[in-house]
Amino acid sequence: MTYKSTAALSLLLFVSAFVRAQDSVATSVAYELSAETAVGTGRYTAFQLASNRYHALSVRPNTAMMRAAVTARHDFGHGLTAQAVVDAIGSVHADHRAYLQQCYVSLSYDAFFIEAGSREIQPALRHEQLSSGSFVLGTNAKPVPQVRVGTHGFWNIPFTREWLQVSLDCGYGRFGDSDYHEDMFRRAPGVNSVYATQVLYHQKYLYFRTNPTKRFFFIAGMDHAVQFGGTGYSKVDGKMVGKKKPSGLKAMFNVFLPFGDGDYYKKDNMEDWIYGNHVGMMTVQLGWNIDRDHLLQAYLDNPFEDGSGIRKGNGADGLWGLQYTNKTQGVQPVREVVAEYFQTTNQSGPLHWDSRDFPEPLSSQVNDYVTGADDYYNHLFYDGYSSYGMTIGNPLIASPIYNKDGYTAFRDNRVKAWHLGVSGELSPHLSYLLKGSYREGWGTYHAPLPVRHHSFDAMLQGQYSHGPWRLSAAYAFDKGNIYGDCSTFNIKIGFHGKIL
Repeated sequence: MTYKSTAALSLLLFVSAFVRAQDSVATSVAYELSAETAVGTGRYTAFQLASNRYHALSVRPNTAMMRAAVTARHDFGHGLTAQAVVDAIGSVHADHRAYLQQCYVSLSYDAFFIEAGSREIQPALRHEQLSSGSFVLGTNAKPVPQVRVGTHGFWNIPFTREWLQVSLDCGYGRFGDSDYHEDMFRRAPGVNSVYATQVLYHQKYLYFRTNPTKRFFFIAGMDHAVQFGGTGYSKVDGKMVGKKKPSGLKAMFNVFLPFGDGDYYKKDNMEDWIYGNHVGMMTVQLGWNIDRDHLLQAYLDNPFEDGSGIRKGNGADGLWGLQYTNKTQGVQPVREVVAEYFQTTNQSGPLHWDSRDFPEPLSSQVNDYVTGADDYYNHLFYDGYSSYGMTIGNPLIASPIYNKDGYTAFRDNRVKAWHLGVSGELSPHLSYLLKGSYREGWGTYHAPLPVRHHSFDAMLQGQYSHGPWRLSAAYAFDKGNIYGDCSTFNIKIGFHGKIL
């Protein structure tokens, strides 16, 4: 068993032994079983089926998997609860054959929690099924094992008369894909010049929301994530040389508040001017309760990787969206609609330089600097903001796993994309989900694409539920020169029940 699951499984066994000694009325144990297959033509499983699913379904075509999860929960009373989850997947013709997708324990008091292990974390604001995804903390990659503290959703701030609420999350962990990066480097040594192992991870978000029951309400906040620590390997005079990054308490503080090093230009290794590979997003969102049953929300997620993005020097870059929700009881043919425009072409301009980097006499005569060429998700030391080749953020920036030559960074992060998602019910037991995206890509500022990339990706899924049974069938396809022409049929059957 890997390090990712050992600690969490030990805690699970402890919690299980403890709850057995408690009143069975306050203890529940549930399970969920499922089998799924995706078959079709093309180089990959169609994009809309494989993306934003925590990398549970392989991007390889003609794959199948079985999944089993057990959840134990105990209520101690007075708002205190404990929960432990083990969720395992076994796949054939897949990116990973057998592994623990989730394995964690958590302790909650009222709206607050502390948790340890690997968990599929739902996005704080964006719709998990209909949105194209969050720029920072998306649902596209496998969970990163970490220790987290935060709130379950939004919590009413005392003494504000429920006028102001807060949602927060903060965690530290470690990536589990060191072997993957070593293997990819060995497979494509002429393409990949660096790789990093034992990389640490920190993520957090903080959102404030006014009372969502009022006619108008407002949400504002920030997401932030960073890769730090670890050991980076590169070739020096034909030999592999490793360099360790700081990973102690000081490094954890430095990445929590990334002020950077004002004297970085005096040092030989200028990549250390700020610690780690930082990815961030600032959000503003306006909600309008049209009436009791209809809600419309508009939002902008503004990406940043340094101060230029925070100052909105990146032009129209961001995720611009509208979300409609029908809260009417009963069957609704249109339950929710999400329409989004995603742009990352500006990146604060194509240039990045500081006059202090120049040799004398220029450095003393020129006092200007330009902080552009943000190169979203990429980094000289950590390669890219991904886990096992899948971007942790928005998958409309094509993940490195799709690079045919094994390159482990992002080749096409300057994109424009349009996305639509619709869901609804046709009967009390039958629902549907429709998604489609069209995107264009121009490569990166450092390596523009000679031919513009484009792709149209769509999916239609029907879901039937009756008692403990869940059945879904879907068809998805890709057209374009990013993933090629792919066509995939997907069938999934699931059953859930209780042991206690």
